[in-house]
Amino acid sequence: MKKVTKVTRQRKPGRYNVYLDDEFALAVDEKILIKYNLFKDTELEDEDLKEIEAAEFEQKAYTKALVYATGRMRSKMQVIIKLKESEIPGAVIAKVIDRLEAANVIDDARFAEEYVRSAIHSGKLGPRGVKTKLQQLGIDKYFIEDALDEYTAEEQIDQLDEKVEKLMMKYHRQSHFMAEQKTKQKLAQLGYDSRLVNQALKAYEASIDEDPDQEWGNLDRDASSAANRYRQYEGWEFKKRLKAALFRKGYDLSLVDKWIKEFEQNS
Repeated sequence: MKKVTKVTRQRKPGRYNVYLDDEFALAVDEKILIKYNLFKDTELEDEDLKEIEAAEFEQKAYTKALVYATGRMRSKMQVIIKLKESEIPGAVIAKVIDRLEAANVIDDARFAEEYVRSAIHSGKLGPRGVKTKLQQLGIDKYFIEDALDEYTAEEQIDQLDEKVEKLMMKYHRQSHFMAEQKTKQKLAQLGYDSRLVNQALKAYEASIDEDPDQEWGNLDRDASSAANRYRQYEGWEFKKRLKAALFRKGYDLSLVDKWIKEFEQNS
């Protein structure tokens, strides 16, 4: 049997030093201090001390998780991983998670909803991209499906109109076909619906005036570079390699033939 002889407050808020029989015994959280009545003259059995130490360990894990989960919203899996990094036993982690969920500190359904809203606002990811991210964060598929109901086709179209224009401008020095393919590929990677991407591309094409000079200028630059690369070849072999290189870049073969004809006339 041991007796609490002194309790002192630490500089760290909510932490206390407990002395048993005039010797420092342990440091505890304020909640543990109150729960186990760790005040002067309280008597403790060895079993009591073991229970207090276990409760203190759990409370420290809870406090760590609480700080992590309230800095910004976290999924349950993120909190579990954070606690595992501190080598906290699984049984303790399970208790901490139960407490956090009971206090609504972690709520994967709400997390999914807020993540989707944030994605819509930022316009960085389409629905499939958001779904993948939420899956990686350990969110239940039913929570994901419910949250993604808010990500409507209208929201995607609003974003795609702007993204398509920016991407087509980014790839403007490539063949028009290749610019379209790269735009589609990029938007697919971001998780946008392919049907809506095609719709946005058609709307973009309808809104601009076709500039044949730009396509020809891009072809002339790429063809000149390829012709220089294959200059050691002659005749059919030269044409075959040149055509193949330009076809891979997405240029129309009739336009390529026209360029080759002019090239031969000027050679």
